[in-house]
Amino acid sequence: MLSVTEPFFIERVFTSSSAPVVFVNHALSTASPEFTIINHNHPEFENAVRSRADDSVLHVYKAVFYNIPVQVKPSQSMFYVTCRSHIGVVAGWENALNCVLGVTGAVYHEVESIAIGEEKVRIAIDEGRIKMVEPWAFDE
Repeated sequence: MLSVTEPFFIERVFTSSSAPVVFVNHALSTASPEFTIINHNHPEFENAVRSRADDSVLHVYKAVFYNIPVQVKPSQSMFYVTCRSHIGVVAGWENALNCVLGVTGAVYHEVESIAIGEEKVRIAIDEGRIKMVEPWAFDE
C-alpha cells in the first residue's frame, strides 16, 4: 500500500536529562517550517501539550494551536475540525469521527487536501469560530 508522507518533525522530547518541550510550527504546512520550542516553564506549555493530536505536527496561528497530519494514505478522506478537543486537519473518516464523537456542536467538513483544510482552519481562527471542547463536556 502506498502512502503520502508530510515532512516529519519531532513534536515532543522526553529524556531523563532534559525537561519536556513541544515544537510548534508557525508556518503554513506548505511552507518552510518556522519552529518555536515551548518548554515546561512557558505559560502556553500545558495548552500546547493538550492541543497536540497523535501523528500530527502542531501548528500555531494567532495564538491558536491546530494539528496537521504527518501521514495521509492515498485514498483517505481529509476533514477539517474547528470545534473539538483537537483543532485542525484530520486524515480519514474514522479519525474525524473519533475527534467529534461526544462533542456537542462539533464542526467538521470534508476537504480535498491538507492545504485547503489548513486554509479553512485559519479562516475560522480569523473569524473567531474556533472552539476547544472536551468530549462529553456539557455547556453550562
